[in-house]
Amino acid sequence: MDEKDEVKDEGVKEEPESTIIDENVVELETDDDDDDEYLSNQPRGKSRILRLFIVILMGIFVLFLIIFLSSYLFRAIKQYSYEEVENILKKAAVSYFKDNADSLPKNSGGVVEVDASTLAENGKMKELSSYTKSDSCTGSVQVENENDTYIYRPYLDCGDLYKTEFLYERIIKDNPPVTSGYGLYSKNGSYSFRGEVVNNYVKLDERIWRVVKIDSDNSVELVLERSVNYTSSWDDRYNQTVSSEFGINDYENSRVKEFLDKSYLVENIHDSELLVSLDVKEHLTSFDLCVGKRDLTTESVDNRIECSKQFKGQKVGLLTLSDYLNASTDSNCKGPSTKSCKNYNYLVNKANFWLMTGSSSDTYSVFMVRNNGDVDLKKAYSVFSVRPVIRLDSRTIYESGTGIPEDPYIIK
Repeated sequence: MDEKDEVKDEGVKEEPESTIIDENVVELETDDDDDDEYLSNQPRGKSRILRLFIVILMGIFVLFLIIFLSSYLFRAIKQYSYEEVENILKKAAVSYFKDNADSLPKNSGGVVEVDASTLAENGKMKELSSYTKSDSCTGSVQVENENDTYIYRPYLDCGDLYKTEFLYERIIKDNPPVTSGYGLYSKNGSYSFRGEVVNNYVKLDERIWRVVKIDSDNSVELVLERSVNYTSSWDDRYNQTVSSEFGINDYENSRVKEFLDKSYLVENIHDSELLVSLDVKEHLTSFDLCVGKRDLTTESVDNRIECSKQFKGQKVGLLTLSDYLNASTDSNCKGPSTKSCKNYNYLVNKANFWLMTGSSSDTYSVFMVRNNGDVDLKKAYSVFSVRPVIRLDSRTIYESGTGIPEDPYIIK
């Protein structure tokens, strides 16, 4: 080799084999790396989704578990209202006497009582303390035979916390007896409301009644605040004594009594007006109507004359003359001829309405109250409004109300 060739060879530098870059090879290697990364990421993504799904399922399970346990614990520690406990007692007693029918009172007016412990022992309810969360409560149910219909009245006593209260007890509690002015007056073991503004409103169904008196047996006498739709006479029969159809003033055989009996016995009366519902009828008690007659001049306001003759065992009637007169607190009110009896008298209601008392001076006249409050005598064949009178049993239970017009007493 000559020197020129050697020099030429020295001027050329060859790249080592390892540094030679093939563009096609580089591109292929890049693609392979992406595939590897994609393949490696696939299992991790699925795993992540699976884990999330499991977490969600566990969360749902825990949520349902919490709801279930909360519901169970709520039932276990539920605090029953006193009214609910009374209803439990009543239902338990109904079931108990279904199994022990021989223990029910046989005669109308009869009453038997079963206590909560007996009901629990017979499996009709749990121990009373499990409902009240207190060992201080006692309970019982009284069952009364009312013409072969059994009326169940629960009674719960939890001391200062709660006590089932009878209506007559609540009325007396809200209206402590007075000796003057408006209010509740006490005399010979009974009570009567007197005055123009008294808190004696009671709501039965959709009707408003007024408390007239609480009798010595603790039954509560009520008169309808507004008259019923009555378009007939007190009585229109032919009167042989006067040879006329003036009517006869004996309440026991009068047309008005027929109407009142019908209004009580059936569910609707004229124009489908309802006197009392079947639920309210359960609370009504029989009482004796004072049907004695008197004249216009006799001075008496205490039912002494009217009650000299009684019509036994009735469920509905009318106010006597003395009932109306006694409701006035005017000291000048001495008898039916005294016009001041309409003063300070809650029974005046701007309606002409019949009383139950007939005149002793003839056989056809009956006392009535004019829309201005005056008392008058009218022939029995005349047509005036009727305000029925009923009595609630002494065991009628108070539910709510204060006796004022906006918040009348409500019974259970």
